[in-house]
Amino acid sequence: MKFIFALVVGCAAGYYFGYTDGAAGKPSIVTRIVNSVGGGSRARVSNDIDAAMERVEGGAKADAKKGGKAP
Repeated sequence: MKFIFALVVGCAAGYYFGYTDGAAGKPSIVTRIVNSVGGGSRARVSNDIDAAMERVEGGAKADAKKGGKAP
């Protein structure tokens, strides 16, 4: 019974604080924690596949009409 009470109180508190932050226009708590903990290194660990392929290919785009080879 204590567990269920603690769970209900925790959910109510989280909902209240999340609602007040959302109404104020603040980013979510997860975004704020990620920015404070690993925000500086996120640019180095990017998942932008297009940018990674351009770095690998040297910026040259393949032309599909000419056999698919880059100049």
